[in-house]
Amino acid sequence: MTETRPSDTTRPSGRRLRIAALFVSDWDHEFEDVAAGRTPSHRLFGMRELEERGHRVLHHTRSGRPRRAPRARRVPWRLSQLLWLLQVQRDVDVVLATHEAAALPALVLRRVGLVRRPVVVMTVAALDATTRPGLVGAVHRAALRAADAITVFSSVQREPLARRLGRLRRSPSWVPLGVDVEFFKPVARDRDGGVLSVGTNAGKDFPTLMAALPQGMTCTVVTDAWNRSQAEPLAHAPDVTFRSDVPITELRGLYSRAELMVLPLRESRMSSGQTVLLENLALGTPVVISDVSGVGDYLDPEVMCVVPPGDPNRLREALVDPGWRDRARKGPGLVASRFTAMHLASALETVCLDLVAAAADGRQPRPLDDSSPTLS
Repeated sequence: MTETRPSDTTRPSGRRLRIAALFVSDWDHEFEDVAAGRTPSHRLFGMRELEERGHRVLHHTRSGRPRRAPRARRVPWRLSQLLWLLQVQRDVDVVLATHEAAALPALVLRRVGLVRRPVVVMTVAALDATTRPGLVGAVHRAALRAADAITVFSSVQREPLARRLGRLRRSPSWVPLGVDVEFFKPVARDRDGGVLSVGTNAGKDFPTLMAALPQGMTCTVVTDAWNRSQAEPLAHAPDVTFRSDVPITELRGLYSRAELMVLPLRESRMSSGQTVLLENLALGTPVVISDVSGVGDYLDPEVMCVVPPGDPNRLREALVDPGWRDRARKGPGLVASRFTAMHLASALETVCLDLVAAAADGRQPRPLDDSSPTLS
């Protein structure tokens, strides 16, 4: 495989874009928290870095509304965001949706010509959503076919998503997920000897971790209610502690103090494990991770310990073997060279600039060389 890198992740491009960014809910609090240094910039999906590269990013907000809207309020929010987009589209060059769910209303109107600017969709679980039976899958497939460009964080999703959708304006592009390396900067700190495991969604495999943990090895699991319900009956009390909704600054401290970060994964049609992996690599924390296809673009056995998925015996061997842990010192360098939030922004910039140029001269966007990188 050839390696794809942004041509220059530090130099702004010549063309200045005006970008309308779409989010799944009112994201104004995230912009505030990033500006104040309370949260990492990758929570904005590269928007801050696009601004640093000279582009103007607009986003909708409803002042005075609750900062974190419950799920039930997300439909009214997305309709409000859609009305905002219709009002501002004459003043922007491209629409950039940060999740397939955020894009759906705009894509419906893109199909009928009411949204007249190119729409780029950053997908996280599009392969899963488009394969669902019934109305949900049909709506996602019909809407995503109207996208001018689709990006994925896992290169193995490109071909199956293209086959599932068909009749796309161009093939899905792989872009590297990136993290804020200033927020997740290595610090000199004693590690407490405990195991930490963090993550949500159906791509996690905490039951295998519970089976692999040796008696007496302490472990903290930070996850959602569903994953906890799968793992807790198998846990060795009192060795295992479950937590949820940990603030990101506290989570950063847990990463820095952990003896090991364990990411037990199962094959999934959604992106899973990539963010926690990169955050911990950036901090220099030793990482054990399952070798599933969705994280293949980010794995390097010289930097982390890679184990077969669903194999508690191999995972237990990695937990008790200290011989590989010195590999973690290479983690910050790997992330800095390939997987920063600026790398993500630069890749998105390339997609957006080509769409805008193609729209201006009436041509089809050029195909991108977006194969996944070969790690060396």
